[in-house]
Amino acid sequence: MEENQNFGTEGLNSMELMDQLKIKTESLYKEFQSLSSGVSIMDEKLKRTEYFVEQNLKELKEKVGNVKVGISPEDLRQLETYKDYFNHYKPLLYVSLFVILSGWGLGIFSALSGVKWYKESVRTKQEIRTDVLQEIKTQGNMIIDTQTFLNYREQSEALKAWQKSNPKESESFTNYFKQYQKLNKEKK
Repeated sequence: MEENQNFGTEGLNSMELMDQLKIKTESLYKEFQSLSSGVSIMDEKLKRTEYFVEQNLKELKEKVGNVKVGISPEDLRQLETYKDYFNHYKPLLYVSLFVILSGWGLGIFSALSGVKWYKESVRTKQEIRTDVLQEIKTQGNMIIDTQTFLNYREQSEALKAWQKSNPKESESFTNYFKQYQKLNKEKK
């Protein structure tokens, strides 16, 4: 360790060493003074800031403390008139709400009843249609197309007209037709 302490001082005499020490001490002293003045400046700025913040807080407390919330007598009178106004029209409001709700209820009931009636109506029509067709069938009748019926009628009238105009020739057809009907009755 002694070598390290002697390393910087080797070759210097004591006077030179004293001079260097004075220079270094003065420079350290100046540095200390500049740091001290910087700290004192910072302390002064901190105190001013603290004072400024305290003043602003004090002003804010005074302003907020002076604020009063209240309702003026005129506003109170206006509120009272609204209260009376509402009490006057309260029954009308309730009646209106009752009518609206009744209307909705009646509408829903009507819609559901209509749907039920329609379903029942369709079912009834189908049952009646089935009954009518069954009755026609039991009576030995049938439903045919109008055009087919008209064609059959026209053919029948033409055949009757031919029988009147050709009675001798139509005898063979009449005999054939009677035998044809007899065969059909036997098949059934």
